[in-house]
Amino acid sequence: MYTGHTVVLHNTNMKKIMICTFLIIFIFGCSSSEKAKNTIPYKYRTKTQVDAACKAQIEENKNSQARASSNAGNFLIGMMEAMQEDWACDPYR
Repeated sequence: MYTGHTVVLHNTNMKKIMICTFLIIFIFGCSSSEKAKNTIPYKYRTKTQVDAACKAQIEENKNSQARASSNAGNFLIGMMEAMQEDWACDPYR
């Protein structure tokens, strides 16, 4: 009976190389580029557009049924809504 096989790294040096590679990719992947950073507020949207989007997103989040304390799915939905609110209220976006 063939049950398949799993790949197991037996060499500790190989494990260290893989861990370092993933850490480096994660660190540099999450860091923001200085070229991409906008330093001028209201460059892409006017103050009234930012305020309107911010108020609309806050109202939408108030009506949401996602609660951070209920379960993992609702926690993630709550986190996404908080990110959307941050983006809507950000004058640099």
